[in-house]
Amino acid sequence: MNKTEITSLLKLLEDPDGKVYSIVRDKIMDNSEMFKIYLENYHSLSIDNLALERSEHLLDEIFFKEFEEELVRYLKNPDSTLLQGALLLERYFNRDVDIKQLEENCDKIIKSVWLELNDQLTGFEKIQVINKVLFREHKFKKYPVGEFKEEYISFTNCISYRKYISPTISLLYCIIAQQANVPLFPADIPGIFLLAYKEELLSQDLFSQNRDEHVFYIHPYDEGGLVNPQIIEKYLKMQKISENISDIDIKTYTEFLFHLFELRIMILKQKNENGFEIDYAEKVMDIYRDNNIYNN
Repeated sequence: MNKTEITSLLKLLEDPDGKVYSIVRDKIMDNSEMFKIYLENYHSLSIDNLALERSEHLLDEIFFKEFEEELVRYLKNPDSTLLQGALLLERYFNRDVDIKQLEENCDKIIKSVWLELNDQLTGFEKIQVINKVLFREHKFKKYPVGEFKEEYISFTNCISYRKYISPTISLLYCIIAQQANVPLFPADIPGIFLLAYKEELLSQDLFSQNRDEHVFYIHPYDEGGLVNPQIIEKYLKMQKISENISDIDIKTYTEFLFHLFELRIMILKQKNENGFEIDYAEKVMDIYRDNNIYNN
């Protein structure tokens, strides 16, 4: 199709007839790459409100089609990393985010940790390295408890402004841990973001107990501070959670990533927001449930 044919077809988005729109939509979606740039500049072709609204919906469909393909590839690839998944989901919430710059900023932090780690360090010492890099060298600061804005849940916001809440700093910890081969994983405890370090001997040395779960816990929001198991037991009782600390499971990184996705969607809904992110959220979760075959 030449430019004249393309613009003529796009002008048909002004036609209120649903059948006409269905035909036009199918042709656009069959050649979405070609039409994408025209749709992005559709305001120069038409001032018709219906056509402009349809052009936005079509851009959403085109974006989601591409996003779905990337997400399926990510979930089906056993070598996918948590950072790749985090960047992919950031694009879902903000198509204008500079993914390359965000990845470079993350890589700088990861490299800072990696340069200070070695095989002679204990698990506790490895956590101290991560804490030192994040809170002293890169000067990450927490948002105060009780203060919350929608953008605080954004991983981009966390990395760009060095400011965090529990979900974002926990995600960053896990990204660093995976890249640096530190066995740190999200603990499956409702209502709180703790990370579990899987090392039996160190756990016994720290707490002088014979414990079955083979982990010690850190609280990323509290600058990676260690959490005594007795405090966790008390928290479980206060929250009327029937599990004991020995029953606590850990989440895979992919499970954790999509837990954060659902949390972010819930926040948008609580703010009574509408739009693409809400409209397509269930489709994203369906893709996750259908394709998370490696359970990374």
